[in-house]
Amino acid sequence: MSSKWLSLEEALSNVLNAADVVTDIEPISLFEANNRILAEDVVAHLDVPPWDNSAMDGFAVNADEVNTNMPLTIQGTITAGMEADTPLNKASAIKIMTGAPLPAGANAVVMIENTDINNDKVIINKRPSEGENIRRQANDIAKGDVLIEKGTRLKAEHLMLLSSQGLNTVNVYRKLRVGIVATGSELAAPGSTRLSTQIFESNRVGISSILQEENTDIIDFGIVEDNEASLRALFLEASKKVDVMVSSGGVSVGDADYVKDIICELGTIDFWKVAIKPGKPFALGKINQTLFCGLPGNPVSSFVTAKLLVVPAIRKMQGQIAAFKPLYVNATLTQDVRNRGGRRDFQRATMVQTQNGDWEVTPFKTQSSGVMTSITSANCFLVVDENSASLPKGAIVPVMPFSL
Repeated sequence: MSSKWLSLEEALSNVLNAADVVTDIEPISLFEANNRILAEDVVAHLDVPPWDNSAMDGFAVNADEVNTNMPLTIQGTITAGMEADTPLNKASAIKIMTGAPLPAGANAVVMIENTDINNDKVIINKRPSEGENIRRQANDIAKGDVLIEKGTRLKAEHLMLLSSQGLNTVNVYRKLRVGIVATGSELAAPGSTRLSTQIFESNRVGISSILQEENTDIIDFGIVEDNEASLRALFLEASKKVDVMVSSGGVSVGDADYVKDIICELGTIDFWKVAIKPGKPFALGKINQTLFCGLPGNPVSSFVTAKLLVVPAIRKMQGQIAAFKPLYVNATLTQDVRNRGGRRDFQRATMVQTQNGDWEVTPFKTQSSGVMTSITSANCFLVVDENSASLPKGAIVPVMPFSL
């Protein structure tokens, strides 16, 4: 168990090293696959397009035989879904619709706008070049191409591509089962009667919401008082039910902070002071195969550490490739910012886009980790480096959006 200060990068590296990929795979419908993690490479078994086809409504012609203002006989019509079973005759043109297969003998399509039609004749007003307005077979996808890599988080664009290959199911990693619990005798459950010495607990719903965005199945273990026996029994139960257990509270150095000791007794644990503000204490351990993440009890600190350390662990365990490090954008600071230094400061702020497309960021005046409204009204973290004592108005600074 270590109590030395770790940089965010060191802490994140340790978290990812401890996070093992859950290898269970399940086939699901494409209609249920949004936001799931692909468990294997998907290889194309069809060319796309499957044949040479027209990119425009117009006339299929042999460009070598066409002269401007020369009338051609309209041989017939091919629409999308029809077979092009009749080859193009000499001095002829076949009316063709977008997506329809190109007939044998044709090597160009003349846009309808560049023609004049007179009964069964068509006059070409602009001579085409060979290949004009034709989409060649396999121009988009060739049979055997890797369409989507294992570990990709599936979105609409991926699912459309899979569907275009005739697939209606896909193999994905199963959802992670994540348990959440809040510890502390001072906590009352929302909806219950609160004692005068208690506050209503808010971390569980916040952590749950953050992790549900990662498409996990959440199991709520409720609130546990500062009691060693109760915590020990709960952690043993959780180790049999979930892949990840996230607790808030009980990881500091108070007399009633039991989480670290119990995890150490039942399994393995490392405890760090992470050089970030807010969110200094963080515990990481395992009981059997269950990963335990111990977050601070302070709501703002819990929110920050869940975003910075727990979410990357979840993504790694789901089998997702990359997307472990925070995503930053640059923004212009609208006011001076002072910082004590020593810890990287994730200040709650609002970012807005200007008319010219640039971003501006304004931090809240009150940055106390006990002020929950600083999260409610914010949409990003303004990241102040641990080596920066102050930042002037107009400085270009890194900003971490809550979502994009």
